[in-house]
Amino acid sequence: MKHAPYLIALIALAACGGDNRAENTADQLEEAAEQSTPAAEAVLENAADRIEAGVPNPDETAQQALNQAGNAQMGGSPPEVSQPVDDPGNGY
Repeated sequence: MKHAPYLIALIALAACGGDNRAENTADQLEEAAEQSTPAAEAVLENAADRIEAGVPNPDETAQQALNQAGNAQMGGSPPEVSQPVDDPGNGY
């Protein structure tokens, strides 16, 4: 359940629309930041500020921030995968 705030934010981001899409995205990131560890909070708030300042692609910025915040919340980088999971030759 550690990722629940990020998943909720991602679903909410996908549902955003209209003229206030960037503002809604920034608001969702700020809400997720309030439920996060200090490291993840900083990542999410920084992204929200950049979106409010008018980055060209707020959805991409938000997605990257959610990924980075998830890594920060977990305390590091995700493990590297040597073979794609859907590769039939990987033995899974």
